[in-house]
Amino acid sequence: MKSVIKKITCFMLTLIMLLSVAMPAFAKANVTPVILVHGLGANPVYTNVGTDSEAEIANLGLGDIAADIFQNKDLVNEVVKMMDPARKPNVNKLIGALSNIVGTDNDINCTVNGNIKKGQGVNNYWTTPLSQHKDYWQNADVAESAIARQLCKTVGAKNVYCFNYDWRQDVCLTAKQLNTFIKTVKKQTKAKKVSLIGCSLGGAVLSAYIDAYKNQKDVNRLVFANPAIGGVDVARAYALDLVINKKSVLAYLKCMETAFAGGSSQGLFKALSVLGDKRIGYAADYLGKFVKNKKNVTKLYMQVVKPWIGNIPSLWECVPYNSFDKAVSEMSKMGFLDKKSGLYKKIKKYHAVQGRFNKNIKAVKKQGVEVAIFASYGTMGIPVTSKVNNQTDALIDTKYASAGATVANYGKKLKASGKYVSRDKAINAKTCALPNNTWFLKDVQHMRFYYNSDATKLVANIACGKVKANITAVKKKYKKGQFLKEVNKKLKNV
Repeated sequence: MKSVIKKITCFMLTLIMLLSVAMPAFAKANVTPVILVHGLGANPVYTNVGTDSEAEIANLGLGDIAADIFQNKDLVNEVVKMMDPARKPNVNKLIGALSNIVGTDNDINCTVNGNIKKGQGVNNYWTTPLSQHKDYWQNADVAESAIARQLCKTVGAKNVYCFNYDWRQDVCLTAKQLNTFIKTVKKQTKAKKVSLIGCSLGGAVLSAYIDAYKNQKDVNRLVFANPAIGGVDVARAYALDLVINKKSVLAYLKCMETAFAGGSSQGLFKALSVLGDKRIGYAADYLGKFVKNKKNVTKLYMQVVKPWIGNIPSLWECVPYNSFDKAVSEMSKMGFLDKKSGLYKKIKKYHAVQGRFNKNIKAVKKQGVEVAIFASYGTMGIPVTSKVNNQTDALIDTKYASAGATVANYGKKLKASGKYVSRDKAINAKTCALPNNTWFLKDVQHMRFYYNSDATKLVANIACGKVKANITAVKKKYKKGQFLKEVNKKLKNV
């Protein structure tokens, strides 16, 4: 009898051990997987992918831009002339020099139909969690990889994925690839849903994704960090909204020197400021006249911009919704854009998606998806268009990133008041698509989310479900309101 009992006991113990080993393969996921979708330029792209001659394409095709500039005598000579009103730059030499620089190491542009060139793409399409790719995030300090690191710390690296894609391509195509990626992650983890966090251009990818696939109900949480969901006004350059003047340029340099205090870029802006009002002012005056001359602009666009980045769909898809028709009209008249091309079909399709964002985001929230939008402000616009006085995060205009906030011009204040108005009178969130799910981070410049900073922790905690994605819940748990200012990586209510 003892022998039988002993055998039965051994059998039961063995069975229990086997089941305990097998259970993870069949158990439901205890944690919702989080997928990070990066922005423009955050993921390297390559030519001759998968071959012995594989090589990274320099970001935006510029290579070692500083070296290229100083080695190009024609460009240096013409820039020096800009800073001296007694000398007149040679337009043809200037444009020719710029063309040579962007063409030196340039293989970044897409085909005339907006397709990635054959043999190009990414070499790090990971369908396994970031626990298998520690080199990407383990020592990351800032930007998308730092957010990935924070996510891994918050919910465990085995539950965090990074969706890497060729950021040049059509956003709607990327959304289709993301849909496939989500299915792969769900199958791998046995999870019913995933949480998505889109950074910068990644926000536009999420916009295209919910437009096409929201009825699949695959998403638990949807987080946007400095998203390009509404475009960026500097892209109004496609609509030939070109305005450059001394006052704006000097104000911008001062603004940037303060905005990037302590960062690697501060030295650059200080160096430019050292040149003084006169030299910078002379150059700004010259460029202001340059962009008012249609012949000059046409040469610049057709000989420099078009062969360099003119066929990249994602850049076109950053044009604000209300500027799109004007941009198409101006660029097609110039010969820059062919309305019969595949490129035009791609950007027109996303333009319609962009116009449906507010409707789509409300629809997914109604389905039960937790949504959070983080928009930054406190920096003026890039001084090349008439929108230089917009509040921005140093790149994306706050009104677009927030899906509709009413925003005071840089240095000005709103007259409005109420619970949705910031104490500094810069933002009225009442007009946002989701006013109760949108946060504003003052002085957090574009994608300057530092690891272990309050801002990055807040984004990660919401993405990982540590707190509900609404203003009330966050304020109750963390004492952080809707309007926050970053000081030494800490967030203070404003």
